[in-house]
Amino acid sequence: MPTTNTHKLSLFRVGDNVEMTVQYNAVFTVFERHLAGLGMKFRERIDVIGVDGQPATSEILFSFPNRILPVTDGDAVQTIPRNVLLNVSRAALDEDGSFLGDPDLRNDEIACSVRIQALGLPLAVTPTAFTNQKVLTFDVNAPAAIAAQA
Repeated sequence: MPTTNTHKLSLFRVGDNVEMTVQYNAVFTVFERHLAGLGMKFRERIDVIGVDGQPATSEILFSFPNRILPVTDGDAVQTIPRNVLLNVSRAALDEDGSFLGDPDLRNDEIACSVRIQALGLPLAVTPTAFTNQKVLTFDVNAPAAIAAQA
């Protein structure tokens, strides 16, 4: 599977909205690039998480729109730098949920998870195929009959 590295989240407040920027690199091996040449697609998935404790067990607040990454066939590792921007309301990032309705009453801890999803993998099991049919007889000359059919 592809890997990602150098993850960075930036938040910039603009009135009642927040401009979120996620930067990272998506890295594809030669094998993955050849699969892309055969029609496989790779989709970027970025989830915005309110972190209370460990990010892996925290609530997903919302997701960035999914995008297909431009992976091309080739004979070297391909690195695709990503710089993804999304504007959201400040209230959408209120992961602590203020009972007074003001998202600025308490600080909110935000992180993003970054994943690459492979689309169009071949089936895990090949289609069923059959050999030619042979007849096994049970007469007295069975060994001769089996040899004659081979």
